[in-house]
Amino acid sequence: MNKRERFQAAVHGGELDHPPCVVWVHFVTDALPGEVAAQRHATFLRTYDWDISKVMHDYRYPLPEGLETLNTPADMLRFERLPVTTANFQQQLALMRALRKELGPDVPIVDTFFDPFQQVIRTAGISKSQFIYGNKREALHMLDVVTDNVCGYLHELKNAGCDGVLYSINGAITPAGDRGVDEETFETFLKPFDQRVLEGMQGMTRILHVHGTHVDMKRVLDYPCEVFSVSDRLKGNPSLAELRAMTDKCLMGGINESKIQERSIPEIREEIWDAFKQAGKRKFILSPGCTSAPQTPQHILRTVKATSVALR
Repeated sequence: MNKRERFQAAVHGGELDHPPCVVWVHFVTDALPGEVAAQRHATFLRTYDWDISKVMHDYRYPLPEGLETLNTPADMLRFERLPVTTANFQQQLALMRALRKELGPDVPIVDTFFDPFQQVIRTAGISKSQFIYGNKREALHMLDVVTDNVCGYLHELKNAGCDGVLYSINGAITPAGDRGVDEETFETFLKPFDQRVLEGMQGMTRILHVHGTHVDMKRVLDYPCEVFSVSDRLKGNPSLAELRAMTDKCLMGGINESKIQERSIPEIREEIWDAFKQAGKRKFILSPGCTSAPQTPQHILRTVKATSVALR
């Protein structure tokens, strides 16, 4: 099978020669043109022969002109419609087009994207979360505008050669976890906008990345997506076996991304064998639960790939 065939078979439950495998790291590309960032992604894929080019999205959503953060409720009312020519969108689209040209048609490319709330706080600062939640009227205006802008970008993304999106959400994190929220906050500020963004991704493979620890999968099991990505090895999260009992959708995970760079080859290999025992070889994509450290050594990355291929 080529990489595209392998990816599609895993997502839809078809026969596989071996499950697809991918690891991703940050390349510190937010200061680089999209075309240059594309070369870093292409080199990483070819070096380790990953089955998917999972693209980082390091170009951050801009705050309204003149704002460094959000200080007053009125600041949230300043958010306006943005064209897709805005730098954060345009550079990522340039990355995607250049990467598709470089890799050809047989490699699936998956963008990374964050929910509308995260789009804002990744620039304004996570410390502003409670301030946003505390000003409902202004916050909902801001999130509505950001969601519209995001959906415009996603429409262009489909035309840029992208096959899927790993959509990262924090909404399933309960108050026991870092950045966790209660049910009311989830239902008011997060879920409605997630639903709109996921609908805007129709036509691409939607990988719901249920980020964080102490996640409540019941919050998101009805989200429209084709794949669930979870840090199944982290404390407070469901295991692959538990996830398999919850859903018949494709699962993505199996490797503990925490300190992956400090572990031995036998430890990594044993963890991968265990992942296949839990999840099975169909409807499964082997990967870390989230981003791996950029200093992860090549002997670990090569072991991940070689072990996945050996388990046919």
